[in-house]
Order: sequence, then C-alpha cells, then structure tokens
Amino acid sequence: MTTCYQLLTSVLPDLPGHASDLARRLSSTRWPPTPVVEGVAAVRTRSYAAAWLDWLRQESSSTWGCHQRVETELGEVRLVRFPGHGTTPLLLLHGWPTSFLAFHRVIEPLQQVASEVVLAILPGFGAPMPRDGGMGVSTIAMMLTEAMVGVGHERFIVHGEDWGSVIARAMAGACPEHVAGLHVSAGLGGFIADAPECGLPWQRLREFADEGAGYLNIQARRPDSLAIGLHDSPAGLLAWQLDKYDLWQASLGAGFGLGEDFIFANATFYWATQSIGSSMRIYADNRAAADGRRSQVPTAVSVFGAGDFASREVAARENNLLSWYEHPNGGHVAPLDAHADFIADLSDFIAHVEATPSRIDRPSCASAEAGSPLGRGSVSPRT
Repeated sequence: MTTCYQLLTSVLPDLPGHASDLARRLSSTRWPPTPVVEGVAAVRTRSYAAAWLDWLRQESSSTWGCHQRVETELGEVRLVRFPGHGTTPLLLLHGWPTSFLAFHRVIEPLQQVASEVVLAILPGFGAPMPRDGGMGVSTIAMMLTEAMVGVGHERFIVHGEDWGSVIARAMAGACPEHVAGLHVSAGLGGFIADAPECGLPWQRLREFADEGAGYLNIQARRPDSLAIGLHDSPAGLLAWQLDKYDLWQASLGAGFGLGEDFIFANATFYWATQSIGSSMRIYADNRAAADGRRSQVPTAVSVFGAGDFASREVAARENNLLSWYEHPNGGHVAPLDAHADFIADLSDFIAHVEATPSRIDRPSCASAEAGSPLGRGSVSPRT
C-alpha cells in the first residue's frame, strides 16, 4: 500500500467502496473522438486514467495519522494529527487543487521539530463548507484558529501555500495571540508581486496571466457549470487537475515533480468527498476580499523555482518579515517537489520563532471581529 493510500485511508474509512465505484466510472469514460484529441494533454490524460485504475486496486491494511472532527461556532473542521518531538505545534494548510495529501513527504521530518504536526482538511476541500454556505477566507481562518485552540494548541506556527497562504495570513492578522509564526510558499495575497518595480516576480506573474489565467477567470466568475461536469466525470476531474500541474510544474519532469501516488490519491480524495465544486468556490467568494492590514506576526517566505510570484519587497511591506528563503529548484507545491529544502526552511524558521520573545500588538481575536468570538471547539476523533 502506498503512503498516500495509507494516509487517505485514515480519512476515508470506506475508501475501498469509493475506489470500486470510481474504477467503474473511470472504466466507462466516454472519450472524445481521436481527431479531436490529438493533443498532448488528451493523450496524457488517457494514460494517467489507466494508471489511476491500477492505483485504485490497492488494498487497505493500515492507516496513518489521527483524523479528528472539531466543531466550531462557524462549522466543522477536520484535522489529521501526528505527534512530534519538538516544542511548538505546527499547522499546515494546502491550496487548490491540492489537499492535505500534499504534505505526505514532510510529515515525519517535521515531527522532529514540532510538538505536533497538524494537517488541515480545508472547509470545502474535502470537509464541509462553513455554515454560512460561503468560502470566505476570514471565516475559514476563524474556524481553523478555533479548532487549533479546541484541540489544546493555544499558540502555534502555521504554514500555508497558495490559498493556504491567504488563509494562514488571515489567521495571523486576526489572532496574533495564537499564531506564533507564519511561513508561506507560493504566497498570494500579502506576498505576490504587485507592480513592475518588483522585477522578475512581476515578469513571471504577467507571463502567467497571459498564458495560464483562464481557469482563474472561470472559477472566479462562472464556476458552477464547470463544477457539474467535473463532479460527474472522474476523467474530467483528473484532466482539470493535470492541466494545472502542467501549467505550474511541467518543467519538473515525470509526475510533474509531484509523484503519481499523490496525483491519484488527490484526485480520489476530491472525487470521494464530492468537493471539486465547493473547492472552486473559494475563487468566486473571495474576488473582492482584501486585507489591507500589515501582519505583525513573525513571518517567513520560501520561494521555489519559476512557479512562485512572491516579491520580497511586498512581503516586507505587508508583513513582519523575519526570514526570506529562495531556491532555483521546485515549483508550486514545494512540500512535494522540493521537500528537502522546504523542510530545511521551515525547521530554520521554527527555531527562529522559538528563540524570539513573543509580543502581541493587537487585541485578541475574540474581540477583533464582531460576531466571531473564539470559543473552544468540541473534538470528536474519527479513524
């Protein structure tokens, strides 16, 4: 049994049942006529779909991680927890279209430097959406903070990548008394280049906007029709995710630097939890969202390869920038495609945070946002 299948089993006890149904649906895919699909993307998707069928034939024999549901005032949060040997808890937040599975290569090394490694299954990304029915970043940030406090972590470090970086920064801004440090890779709001003066990151961002931003416009403006098709077709879901990996990771070779174990487990997770539509709503529900506040929490940024548009100037202006790490290798999903450097950066930052006296410059999040008190989440384990 592969690592990702083992990790997925801890979250989906009925994984064999999901796998059986999924294999049936994949096997009956109605592919477009050959003359229409002569492109590389179509050939690749058919090849990956066949390999996905083989991956699904694994048998569940063990689980990895403690899966817990935590009830918060704004909705249910789901966490996967791993005990560690360090001093400070660490929360890891993924982006789109990845999942908690994107951290499978870094869990064990990070257990050596954190008192507990906690993977969040983001609301709408395999866990229920917030009770208000939206995917607002501020709501998700409050839910995750309350959940961490609810499982006993009054103060913790949070890492986020892609949309996870936006959520993590919102947590730091709203609840600095709980967030001891903030580390991001593939950083978006508060980190991404925003003017020509940012130099190379701005150039990369403009090239991306010209060549690859079509999915952003669809998912931010008209996601629902697309969601129906992807929700009904596992081959369509796989093709949509592969297209994004090709956009961000193609230069990293076989498996896009992510590995087939992750690619198939991630697609299986989105399919089994019926979350492709809700996950895409994060684009539409945050089109106008902008946090103009400068974050006071000690912050570090890791930049990997050409798939990262973070600017050091923006990061320093918008955050309390403690550390900046830059690597020529890797792509958009550093815990998978550059895991050794990712572990080194995050371990170094944890050591810096633990050696720095804490200072809270803002009132607690219980009073930071009217109507959003931070309570104690109720926890129920689920294996």
